[in-house]
Amino acid sequence: MLLSTPSFAAFFVVVCFAYWALYGSRRAQQVLLLAANCFFLLKFGPVYLGLIAFATCDFLLARRMPASLPAAKRLLLLASSVLNLGALAALKVLPLSSGDRFDWLLRLSLSFYVFQSLSYTIDIYRGEGKPTNDWLVYLSSALFFPSIVAGPIPRQRKLLKEISAPFHLDSALAARAFLLIGTGLVKKLLIADYLADNLVNRVFDTPTLYSGLENLVGVYGYALQLFFDFSGYTDLAMGIALLLGIRLPENFRLPYLSVNLQDFWKRWHISFSSWLTDYLFEPLPKSRKWLRMSYCSAFLLTFLLGGLWHGMAWTFVIWGLLHGFGLSLVFVWARWRKARGAGRGTLWGRVLGTLLTFHFVCFTWVFFRAESVPQALEVLRQIGSHTVTAENLSSRVLLVLLAAAVLHCVPQSLFERSEKLTARVPFLLQGAALAGLVLAIQSLAGKGSAPFVYGKF
Repeated sequence: MLLSTPSFAAFFVVVCFAYWALYGSRRAQQVLLLAANCFFLLKFGPVYLGLIAFATCDFLLARRMPASLPAAKRLLLLASSVLNLGALAALKVLPLSSGDRFDWLLRLSLSFYVFQSLSYTIDIYRGEGKPTNDWLVYLSSALFFPSIVAGPIPRQRKLLKEISAPFHLDSALAARAFLLIGTGLVKKLLIADYLADNLVNRVFDTPTLYSGLENLVGVYGYALQLFFDFSGYTDLAMGIALLLGIRLPENFRLPYLSVNLQDFWKRWHISFSSWLTDYLFEPLPKSRKWLRMSYCSAFLLTFLLGGLWHGMAWTFVIWGLLHGFGLSLVFVWARWRKARGAGRGTLWGRVLGTLLTFHFVCFTWVFFRAESVPQALEVLRQIGSHTVTAENLSSRVLLVLLAAAVLHCVPQSLFERSEKLTARVPFLLQGAALAGLVLAIQSLAGKGSAPFVYGKF
């Protein structure tokens, strides 16, 4: 049940009105939220209700940690890690060994659930928070249905506080929620799905049928498709959560305007990159004597594992290593500039850095999108052929590409001003406007929503 489908809309409207009707009884709202989580998981298959048992294990393991000796705490953390990472690894490996036999078990990735759960047990192990004693609230947060498919990845401790706190929804929050939901649907159905169907899939499936220019435009199209697909899901999840009085973390911040690769990973999939930084990169040993070498090896290892998380394929290994290598170069370059007392740099230097970063990211997206390394190399060979015909690029595709590029660059301040203006409109009119927008988008999109790209990771 995708967040951009009519079936989910019907499900959420029922949940939302029932949730609001229980205003004043936070416990009843928490029970309803858990029931909604279970129903949502059930739509992917009864097997996913087994996550209740997994979450309960983490809940019990975390409760034992504060009173345990250091060695026992390490064993408890190891048990949580093996439980979560073992389940995730099994789902990643099954397709390699079984083909299509386990499709019924692979309809929902467990990645975002696993990262959220591990953040909780690791934080408790580090002494950065106290475990909750409320099993109901823990399950409500661990299985939170808006974010369990494709994030963003909330830190469990913060989400527990949100669900435990009194419910609050005012006109400003409602306006922000409705704008996020509307924006997410536009991004997904009118931009991402359109680019995928009319440009990206065609070019990557048969790159030799298209010129070098068309392959290059296809790569640019995929960069925009992926951004609008993933950030569209994030907007939907954040808006849905807000209507339940819960704030999810920001996940994107104009990533293609980054001045270097380090800046890119502070703007792209922020909840995932910060998770990698806090729980993988920072704990890796660093040597003061061999500072550059140790940091570069940490970047490579972190992004190699980040690539393998996306899939057990050489394309993802190459994608991860390219980003690890690129971050290493940025780190060495920054250290070199700092040692020489260099300043921030000129405007033209930042523009050049933005262009280089964007094209490096697009280059790595070729491996990320391709089904195999030979297919990725074929796309790159076609781009290198320097053929410039554009017979297969319709004016509508180019118009959507241009609109997507412009929309990506819209500053956050414009969204905030729109939010303030929307907040002045009565709540019922806000809801009616959103319903009208949904109907208009559905009619313009013309067909059902495709699965979200990150839903399979």
